[in-house]
Amino acid sequence: MDCSEFERRLLIDPESPDVAIAARQRVCTNAPSQLAEAMVFEHRLRAALQIDVPQDLVQRVCASLPAAAPAASSAPRWRAFALAASLMLTLAASFGLWMSQQSPTERLIQASVLHLAHEPFALSRTGRVPHTLVARMFTESGLRLDVAALDVSYLNRCPLDGQLSMHMVMPGKDGPVTVFFVPHAAAIERMDIHAAMVAVRTMPFASGALVMLAESNQDFDRIEDAWHGAADTDRVAAGGR
Repeated sequence: MDCSEFERRLLIDPESPDVAIAARQRVCTNAPSQLAEAMVFEHRLRAALQIDVPQDLVQRVCASLPAAAPAASSAPRWRAFALAASLMLTLAASFGLWMSQQSPTERLIQASVLHLAHEPFALSRTGRVPHTLVARMFTESGLRLDVAALDVSYLNRCPLDGQLSMHMVMPGKDGPVTVFFVPHAAAIERMDIHAAMVAVRTMPFASGALVMLAESNQDFDRIEDAWHGAADTDRVAAGGR
């Protein structure tokens, strides 16, 4: 691990054993002090989250959302997902300076999670967007897809990290999966992390990037395969295996 990789990993998981070993090896001149500062930040972040919350907080948040009629079995999952996004929005206000120092991939993850707080109702959609509409919107973005295997329940154009993206929701066995396609996102790495209780995967895709977000990553491989099949690409091209 070199200094650049150490600093990148430090932002993602400062408690990783590999990061600790690299700090001891001084891959950067000031690696031990950087790790110490990161651990202090982690401690303060955990302390900030150790607060008493009303038992009916989820109900209060959901009561403020537009009236919708999601299926009873899916309601707890998408509501908890929306609540996690709201929590991330609160944390963002407190740590804006830190976030401004993130890599393009980390900024895209941050923007994607925060965006969920703006459109939580998208997670409650249970219908199916016509394939013709999905194909047309991608064609207008400069990408032709075979969308037959893409089951999309929500579709919209949304600004994301300063770029116009396609915001979609796809059903999963473990709850809804939000998918963003950002046509011209540059320097995006493949990454799997958890942010504010939300599982996130990023990957290069076609001329841009895909971002998947859900309560868990159980459906990510299946949905990623569907997208690569639609674009006639493979995981190797996206940094996967």
